[in-house]
Amino acid sequence: MQERSERHDLEMDKSALERQLKELKSRIADMEGQARPSAGLTLLESKVQELEERLRSEEREKSSILASQRRMERKLKELNATLDQERIQHVEQRDQLSLRVKALKRQVDESEGEVERLEGVRRKVLRDLEEQQELREALHAKVSALENELKRKSLHTHRSISGRCRFKLRGRGRFL
Repeated sequence: MQERSERHDLEMDKSALERQLKELKSRIADMEGQARPSAGLTLLESKVQELEERLRSEEREKSSILASQRRMERKLKELNATLDQERIQHVEQRDQLSLRVKALKRQVDESEGEVERLEGVRRKVLRDLEEQQELREALHAKVSALENELKRKSLHTHRSISGRCRFKLRGRGRFL
């Protein structure tokens, strides 16, 4: 913005100098029409040379400012291109991260579902194990009861057989 203002000022100065130069050249031409050169004419010629030098100086300054402006515009274009490229990369990265987050959430949901399923299986296995232990204990108790009953019956049968055998043997005269 400042460069444009300076350029505008330079353009205005150039126009003013060109007008002054034109006026001075016109006055010189009028004076040359007169026969004798005067001190005024010499003064005007030096003034014209001074103005021409100022004009050339302003032209050089204007060229320098325009070159600087072109460099800055190129740099601005490059920076805008870089910024646009970085913006595109950030959008792509954001989209990729968003997809990654969705995939991870889906994996977490699936894992939680699997954990719930396995927890259900574990509870069922524990229930089955408890039932099997209860059944084993009941069967063990029944086996123990049957063994005790068998021992008792066996002992009772053994005593009764022994008693009969003694009885028979006593009757024959033998004692056990």
